[in-house]
Amino acid sequence: MKASPIKRIELSGLLDKYSLNWDLNDDVNILVGINGSGKSTVLRSIDALLSKKYTYLSNKKTGIQINIKLVIENMSTEEVDDETISYEKGVTKGTDIKVKYDFITTFDVPIRDKKSIRQMETPLDKELNELIYTVGKESPSFSNYRFKATNFPSEAKKINARIKNLFGFIDEIFSETNKKINIDPETNEVYFRRNGSHIALEQLSSGEKQILIILFTVFLMEEQPYILLMDEPDISLHISWQQKLIDIIHELNPNCQLILSTHSPSIFGKGWGDKIFFIEDLMTLTEK
Repeated sequence: MKASPIKRIELSGLLDKYSLNWDLNDDVNILVGINGSGKSTVLRSIDALLSKKYTYLSNKKTGIQINIKLVIENMSTEEVDDETISYEKGVTKGTDIKVKYDFITTFDVPIRDKKSIRQMETPLDKELNELIYTVGKESPSFSNYRFKATNFPSEAKKINARIKNLFGFIDEIFSETNKKINIDPETNEVYFRRNGSHIALEQLSSGEKQILIILFTVFLMEEQPYILLMDEPDISLHISWQQKLIDIIHELNPNCQLILSTHSPSIFGKGWGDKIFFIEDLMTLTEK
């Protein structure tokens, strides 16, 4: 199955004075640049457009207006006139297609519902618990995925094999601290064991929770064409995890187009150096 990616990003109003034109790779795109150069703004603008949160693109208090256009390869099964669809400020030119995408900013997870967070629960805890334990809602979760093995017995073998593969990657990543992921068959709790001790998810470090959020998110794409945005995923991740991150993401979903920003050479140091884009090379000063 071939991924259906964003082909080009055209953005104006970046830092209130620059335009940006970016022709993307189908698989991996790594945006680098100094702090404050606009990397996060680019990713958040894509997210704002695809999620239709247009207030981010127009700030009345500051007067900053970001105009963004994406050229996206057709990802739907509907018939369209053109091979590419252009989005501009939330207005679709051509056929309105649904783009499957996710945006992970795990070091800075927004608190969507402060009232629902328990006193000792962190935003990372909430995000991870939703990914694993949510049941019966439209949002994908690990629990919902596991239930498919019961509801669709013909798919059970494939589902269990995928879960085993995911847990293999997780055990590999956590091997340096001798932790192994488990599921309690009675309570369906996902937890870790180390030297016979039970370790609950909330007892993990922020970096451990962050890598789990990334891996479960990609796993739940079920190898479908997806666009994954990640803003500085290297935050809180051990260097050895950074080096493995892109490889594992593409093992879990080879049909995922990855667009990420980073400061860490470890992210792209092992075989992904040709996927780097320097943001200053993509920017042009806008004449006023």
